[in-house]
Amino acid sequence: MADTPLTISDLNQTDQETSYTIGDLRRTYAFGSSKLSKLNIPQDPLFRVLSEKRTDPTPDSIFKYTEERPFLWKRYAYVVAGKTWSGTGNAPVTGYTADDDFTVIGITPQTQGTYLALQMGTDYKSSGNQQNIYGQSTSEITVGAAGTTPTFFLENQIVKVCMKSATGDYVADDYFTFRIMDVQTSSTYAYVAGIVVKALASAGNKYFCSWPAGTVISSTYDLAHGHDVGATKTILEAARSYVVGNAYEKGSGLPGTYNTQPYYNRYGCTMIQKQALSMDNTTMATELKIVKNEYNRLWDEKVLLHKWDIGNEIYFSDLYLETGGPQHTEGICSWTLNYGNVFSLATTKNQDNFLEDMSTLFDPRYNQINKCLFVVSTLYYNWLHKLAGYPLQNLTTGIIGTTATYYYYDFAKDGGRKLGGADIFAFSTLYGPMYVLRDPHLDGTNIKMLAIPLGQVKYRPLVGNGINRDTTIYKGVQRIETTGVDATVDLIQTEFGIEPALPEAWAVWK
Repeated sequence: MADTPLTISDLNQTDQETSYTIGDLRRTYAFGSSKLSKLNIPQDPLFRVLSEKRTDPTPDSIFKYTEERPFLWKRYAYVVAGKTWSGTGNAPVTGYTADDDFTVIGITPQTQGTYLALQMGTDYKSSGNQQNIYGQSTSEITVGAAGTTPTFFLENQIVKVCMKSATGDYVADDYFTFRIMDVQTSSTYAYVAGIVVKALASAGNKYFCSWPAGTVISSTYDLAHGHDVGATKTILEAARSYVVGNAYEKGSGLPGTYNTQPYYNRYGCTMIQKQALSMDNTTMATELKIVKNEYNRLWDEKVLLHKWDIGNEIYFSDLYLETGGPQHTEGICSWTLNYGNVFSLATTKNQDNFLEDMSTLFDPRYNQINKCLFVVSTLYYNWLHKLAGYPLQNLTTGIIGTTATYYYYDFAKDGGRKLGGADIFAFSTLYGPMYVLRDPHLDGTNIKMLAIPLGQVKYRPLVGNGINRDTTIYKGVQRIETTGVDATVDLIQTEFGIEPALPEAWAVWK
């Protein structure tokens, strides 16, 4: 008498897929996502790279992870208001005048040894050092918002304040420094009082750079990005007053301290992908022309389709837990569109403007990660090659002029490479090599290019309690011996999640 195959019903479990049971539990094939990704590599190159280089199994279908942002470039604030100060006592927390003109306020930073008090606010949250992301206006952090209180000011620190000669200017013409003698905080602002150390070169440079066009900084989204005059990076850096050091008298005691909280927690989840193939046993036994075994041919297609769907979900899934339904992991496109840097792109964009995007993304004061994989659609993969062909694209099409006889190679082709078996192409730029991967998944979408920091993304198959939910093939989940139906069903299944982190290191061009 034949043994009865072990099924999930024997374990008193409920099958969520009523059309398929688990069948013979001993007939599973731990295929693995890495092996799956090796099939037809050009079809899903990013899946190949992640499964080969960035796999980190998770023991929980809902997982948490932590981002860490350094504090080095975060000791800055904007001058919101000012007032005169006697040089003794605590820094005042009331009576300040909000104006960009120091003559209106009554302070004299053009004279060394004079005293002043400034109200300082900033535009990032101390918890997790969370900052504004370019293009993400719906989640902007304004100066003085909840959680932005500057906590890093200490007595005897030296602070640099940039000044300009006209209220409508966007660039710094001068600066002064002062030593903090007392610090007070109230609400979301810090009030610092101190003595001028390095005076202004000219009393005419009397306007605070933290008031571009005469209005205090309150948003980073109404200005063009980049480092050109009048662009966001130039304006904000001039507007920020940085701590640049400290100074103590002889025989002084220990300096003050402050705590930083560089950690920010996020969560993600896994999702389940399935493909099944059913065929009656008469058809399975019938030999055909061209391909003898039709079942095997169709099964090969199902495996590739399973791989293609995972590749799509890596891009286009959106983090969502349906009530009583499926879980959806965080897709790279949704993550970057919702949280990352957002730039515009057209085939008419020239090299200079594209490098402005790069300079914004890779500014070390903003993002300390300078290595990304650039994934592009077919059209913009071709565009990058044309852009790197500088003499043909930029000198002979009227951008500079047809009579130019000089060439610049700030953005140039650097040859092909392999990454996890996938073909990539390298370009040489001012900001280091740019590794580009063409992926057909992006064709036909509004997303033209993605900058993906591979060090900040993980492919997370569910593995726990001795059970591996990475890509697995279940052969014969339904057979005539167990169901009485004269047919065979095979199943391929993967449970995986995507874990992206540090959105300021990501970018999308659309």
